[in-house]
Amino acid sequence: MFTIFHSESIWTGTDMKKFNEIRDVLDREGIPYKYKVKDRLGDWNGSGTFRGSVGSAGIPADQSKQYEILVEKKDMAQAQNVIKIKLS
Repeated sequence: MFTIFHSESIWTGTDMKKFNEIRDVLDREGIPYKYKVKDRLGDWNGSGTFRGSVGSAGIPADQSKQYEILVEKKDMAQAQNVIKIKLS
């Protein structure tokens, strides 16, 4: 059963192309994964969101989201190997 307690992050970043490439490799190899997408400008800072307080100036649009891919701990070594081989 895939749960947060039995999974580890294999990749975290802001590059959507790389995010999709890694997911494609994991799909082809039959390695189960989950992913999270975090809107960094939507973070709560106590008096509102970051974007609401200071705007989005200085933050490139392609870096406003942070992506994370998680795999089960038992599949971590295999996932690292196929990603390393396929994306090198």
